[in-house]
Amino acid sequence: MSSCPTIDVLIGGVSVSCLVDTGSMVSTMTEQFFLEKFAPWGQERLQSCHWLQLRAANGLAIPYIGYLELEVELCGQVIPSCGILVVRDPPAPVSSATGILGMNINRRCYRELFGGCGPALFESHLLAEAPGPVRKALQQCHRVDGQAPSDFHGTIRVCGKKAVRIPGGFMKLVASTCPEQFAGQNALFEPTESGLPAGLLASPSLIQVIRGTAYIPVVNVGTTEVLLYPRTSFGTLSRAQVVSLPAGVTKVQATMATVSSQTVSDPVPDRVDALDLSTVGEGERSEVRALLRKYSSVFSAHEGDMGCTHLISHDIPLLDDVPLRQRYRRIPPSEYEAVKAHINQLLESQVIRESSSPYASPIVLVRKKDGTLTVVRGLPPS
Repeated sequence: MSSCPTIDVLIGGVSVSCLVDTGSMVSTMTEQFFLEKFAPWGQERLQSCHWLQLRAANGLAIPYIGYLELEVELCGQVIPSCGILVVRDPPAPVSSATGILGMNINRRCYRELFGGCGPALFESHLLAEAPGPVRKALQQCHRVDGQAPSDFHGTIRVCGKKAVRIPGGFMKLVASTCPEQFAGQNALFEPTESGLPAGLLASPSLIQVIRGTAYIPVVNVGTTEVLLYPRTSFGTLSRAQVVSLPAGVTKVQATMATVSSQTVSDPVPDRVDALDLSTVGEGERSEVRALLRKYSSVFSAHEGDMGCTHLISHDIPLLDDVPLRQRYRRIPPSEYEAVKAHINQLLESQVIRESSSPYASPIVLVRKKDGTLTVVRGLPPS
């Protein structure tokens, strides 16, 4: 018997020793490891999924307590919102690995890498430096995708529970469901030959499928409102492939950028030592400073340190599933550098992130009383 193919993978920022299992459709971690590494915040983010039945290769049920959605770093790719099942500890340990890296993550990693490198993926330095078990898993993903017919077509349908209302003379992005094979890919949309309801037009277009959903531009050229009901089939998707390039256009290979960072000391303890406690009794000052130092992690270290909580979450209820996309508002040229610096600060602090969401709202510049600039984001329509 050969040794188990295990590697260390960063899951949620924690190094996890994982068994690379190409026969598993899910990724897991043991309950004991979950309690040791994710106890401070894991219980609040642990979600139940009792509808899922997990079975081993011998047919026996595998008990689990729930699942987490964590980011996974693999082959230089940071893959967000990966589902990790937390399974019950077995009576006797069968492996030193505390987790299983299944094909749900390997497949997403392959699609990210293949989207950037194309057929040259397995000749790139990305996989040359990858562990052997991971390369084999990605090669299996490549074989499976290669066996899929290149002319695969899938039906696209209106998603949601309510009818989509398209007023006369308006265009709307209609959220639509499509087959799983198109997840994370670019695809060619073509309307049905029978056409759409009277007054509606949808032109062939190249779209991106995000988590099984595609947003199709549909125009109502009539004067009266038209409804598109849920589950209505109004077109097909097909794989989009580059057959040939125009003369003078060449394909550029993807490159990797390396970013170095420095860790700076937390100024909070220094501020605690310099805090004026003259109004507190002399005998209690040391106790107050000790208490502040103990909980220094809850204080903001700088203006961009806003922190994050996983104790609560919120939802924004919408009237329908139609994305709201507002127009860009012009920014005075004299404010370009100030806005750019502010946005870069928010990106570095991870308050915001780059997005390709169909929803969009403009930013608005507001001057404070002290003359400094504030960027207000995501304003609702007036």
